[in-house]
Amino acid sequence: MFERKKRKRFRINDDTMTTIVVSSLFFCVGVVIAGMVLAYIGVDVSTIVGSALTVFGTELGICGVMTIFNRWADRQDRITQRRQESRVKRNSEQRENQ
Repeated sequence: MFERKKRKRFRINDDTMTTIVVSSLFFCVGVVIAGMVLAYIGVDVSTIVGSALTVFGTELGICGVMTIFNRWADRQDRITQRRQESRVKRNSEQRENQ
């Protein structure tokens, strides 16, 4: 039969959030460069360039908050796992003592 080719996805470090931020950065750089070229010609593009940089800054801030939350959630998971292991160990020691 026919084998389907797997569609390659563009990902950086196999992380969607990083890929979005880097892609947005490239887009904003492209807008700024195009704005510089148009400004050299004499077109006023300050609002477009300013908006592109504002969008990137906002997205970067959101991704930073998401990263902080993910680290906090991972830490909470590790703490919960340690507590469970401690509980199991304590229960097994109590059963041995009885």
